[in-house]
Amino acid sequence: MAFVQFSKVSLAFGDRDILRDVSLNLQAGTKAALTGANGAGKSTLIKILAGISEPDSGTRVAEKGARLAYLPQSGLVHHGCTLREEADKAFAWGYELQAECDRIGTQLQSCKAGSAEEERLALVHSELLSKLESSGWYHRQSAAEQVLVGLGFSKADFDKATDCFSGGWQMRIALAKALMANPDILLLDEPTNYLDLEARNWLEKFLSDFSGGFLLVSHDRYFLDHTINEVYELFGGSLKRYPGNFSHYEKVRATELETLMAEYEKQQQEIAHLEDFINRFGYKATKAAQAQERQKMLDKILANKIEIPESLKKIHFSFPQAPHSGQLVLTLEKICKSYGGPNVISNLDLVLEKNERLVVAGRNGAGKSTLLRIVSGHDSDFTGTVKLGSGVSIGYFSQDSAEKITGSQTVLQYMEERCPLDLIPKLRDMLGAFLFRGDDVFKSISVLSGGEKSRIALLELLLRPVNLLVLDEPTNHLDMHSKDVLLEALKDFGGTVIFVSHDR
Repeated sequence: MAFVQFSKVSLAFGDRDILRDVSLNLQAGTKAALTGANGAGKSTLIKILAGISEPDSGTRVAEKGARLAYLPQSGLVHHGCTLREEADKAFAWGYELQAECDRIGTQLQSCKAGSAEEERLALVHSELLSKLESSGWYHRQSAAEQVLVGLGFSKADFDKATDCFSGGWQMRIALAKALMANPDILLLDEPTNYLDLEARNWLEKFLSDFSGGFLLVSHDRYFLDHTINEVYELFGGSLKRYPGNFSHYEKVRATELETLMAEYEKQQQEIAHLEDFINRFGYKATKAAQAQERQKMLDKILANKIEIPESLKKIHFSFPQAPHSGQLVLTLEKICKSYGGPNVISNLDLVLEKNERLVVAGRNGAGKSTLLRIVSGHDSDFTGTVKLGSGVSIGYFSQDSAEKITGSQTVLQYMEERCPLDLIPKLRDMLGAFLFRGDDVFKSISVLSGGEKSRIALLELLLRPVNLLVLDEPTNHLDMHSKDVLLEALKDFGGTVIFVSHDR
């Protein structure tokens, strides 16, 4: 049975332990999720499993001949080739096996009939042919097409250059290659990023039928519940296994966290009480001995201090009060839109009233983002009529909002300039909810990634007093904790919402 495992693996970045004596075993039949707070080290752990990164200590072992396929968050696509040619690179293992089979076949032809060497080579040749057959080598083209179509590509895309696909579609190409490789073990870091609902459903089915083992990171609860049967949580450098689906893990973990938080609060009270005594009586001769005893007690507690990651602390985020608007918020009449070919939107009528929540669903390319641009006033090249109700003010978040976040200020400075005065005291907590924790708030805007800038753009929008939110994929770069904060805020929002999301 193919496997990859590591034992007592440790890794530190500076003085911070990322992994501490972690052990893990993946084999055929493993269907596992890896979870943990943002920055806990999930991607690092997967890279070590994949053999791409080395730990400071510990051992990694993979069964000889075991095939691993690894999907990094950034994807990996070569340039200067077509989609079909890029997909074919997933079968490098098969070309090597075929070349070896051909080499043995050539040697076999020159062997003396009936010799021991002929018998040996014939056995090796037969085993290689059997491997090629059982691995689906001879049906690779149809298998590749099934995967590409399942992930949303059309057959017309097969001969297009990979360079012409957007970053999101290039991630799909990288995912397709990992799935096509027919590996024994799949290591998938955020495979659902950039997938629409149809592609996510297809991937769920693929993984359910997959005979090998896999470990994946995803922030899609529904997807995890339908694909995995065990969860590994990375917390404080340690790895803990929870059998069952993701919903079961969350219930068990919630109970554990309640206990942990209670212990944390109790410890914080003890620390405060001891520090108060030491500060008050540490310099009084009559109390010096007692103060020294309290200091020893404090040192002992601090040596075993309970740490609660920022990501686990409850954060409640509220929108600014929505300005008053009329009951009728939005009316669309006979909206038509094309990009030079058939209409993307045809004769669309829509009426949206105050406080309604509308989700726009559909496969990629169906016109969802186009519709939101029209509604928000960012696309005027269409026919039909858009009418906004009395007093309606729009807040629009687009998938390219990150491009508008520029400057050399720090994250904290940038947001302080845009945050309402009454929310300034809560700004650090809100930044934490959007994954800017600790020293992250002192990063320069100029060095942020696209995903980080998207989170800044979303938070900036949510701090504005508007009464119609138009949100295009607002959760794309959020973890589960951040999604929960956003969801609770949207539930309490006093205005109207229209949004596109593939989260279920």
